[in-house]
Amino acid sequence: MDFKEADMYQPLKSHFLGLGFDVRGEVKGLDIALVKDEQIWAVEMKKGFTMTLIYQALDRQKAVNAVFVAIPRHVFMRQRGHILHILEKLSMGLVTVAMDSPAKLVDVYLMPDITSGRNTKASKALLAEFAGRNFDDNVGGSTKTKLLTAYREKALKVACALEVVGQGQAPALRRDFGCPDNTYSILNMNSYFWFKKVAKGVYELSDDGKKALDDPMFARVVEFYRRNDYANNKVGEDL
Repeated sequence: MDFKEADMYQPLKSHFLGLGFDVRGEVKGLDIALVKDEQIWAVEMKKGFTMTLIYQALDRQKAVNAVFVAIPRHVFMRQRGHILHILEKLSMGLVTVAMDSPAKLVDVYLMPDITSGRNTKASKALLAEFAGRNFDDNVGGSTKTKLLTAYREKALKVACALEVVGQGQAPALRRDFGCPDNTYSILNMNSYFWFKKVAKGVYELSDDGKKALDDPMFARVVEFYRRNDYANNKVGEDL
């Protein structure tokens, strides 16, 4: 059976959306992050039931309220009793995806224990990253792929604003286009080499920045900011 780990993401995302969770892929190392009622849960995916999967899931328990492991249905059926025994002892949940079926049905076989009151530095960072994203364009389980982090999305918004004005300063970009509070830091640090300083406090798009706005990976985000914030003159409006 030929499939990638990332192929499990969309069925899982649809399932948890149906349960009322907000869902994001690849959040601070989590394959899938779920948020509901101010709690954050994790789903860790693997094509097989391995020790690597267990280690990753155990590590996630330090920062989230509950952890699911997600594996293909046919893997679970071969080791059903063994898998359920281990996960129950570790207070983890189990969800399977029928990768051997065109429907790719999702089933929950074991619910995780839910820990209340996670308030660690890691959990706060997870929630901040989750809340900072307006789009879920990352696919959980992806490797060697550019990820749409909250910071990258903010940088794209700044880039879209500079595309309109040509050259600009952070205060004006915040005022006129609703760019984030840390716009100056985004321009000055220039983490992705998208910006070019042309005078004190004045920036324009670099060639790399222009290419980023045409990158298919960011097409949905760029289209939103171009259309909603700028083309229709909805200046200062945020998502």
